[in-house]
Amino acid sequence: MIVEKVLKTKKGLYQITIDNKNYLFSEDTIVQFHLIEGHRTTQKEIDLAIKSEDVSSLFHKAVAYALKYGAGEKRVRDYLKRKEVPYPTMDSIINRMKEDKILNDLELIDSLIESYAKKGNGRNLIKEKLYQKGFKKEDIEDRLSYMDMNTYKNGLIKLFSKVEHRYDKYDLPIRKEKLKAYLLSRGYTYSEIVFLF
Repeated sequence: MIVEKVLKTKKGLYQITIDNKNYLFSEDTIVQFHLIEGHRTTQKEIDLAIKSEDVSSLFHKAVAYALKYGAGEKRVRDYLKRKEVPYPTMDSIINRMKEDKILNDLELIDSLIESYAKKGNGRNLIKEKLYQKGFKKEDIEDRLSYMDMNTYKNGLIKLFSKVEHRYDKYDLPIRKEKLKAYLLSRGYTYSEIVFLF
């Protein structure tokens, strides 16, 4: 079997003609299996190239999913399970994403904590949102202990300033209680909000 023709398609793939049969491969697969014009190959090599191309395609889909949804390892695994990817292949995709520093749960948790804190979410609400995203409890607790407290307090003050006018129609004691209740519902603890009153 000889590679007869190599043509680049509009989708960034290459159409390879071998014994009058056409195959679509990425540049990585072509380099890995030396699929250049005039190269002698075997059916076994072609089958390996097809399998490699499938894994490569799944890898790129997993990367796109992780980047689009800010997904951690658990959510990417769930995504690959829905795609019915076998566990060994799934593990190799996840490991490659970690090696390429695309998937790093701790950095993602840090980034999300900072984002949530800036938006006026308290520690308890931040924890809950991170649990819902599928992060490990130990990782969440660990990264929360390193949270920038200035950012956290600024988020609280910003939220307080934003909502305090909503309760202007109430008498002062009732207004204070309603504001406290609102801030508690946003995940702050009583000890965190008491300095505002």
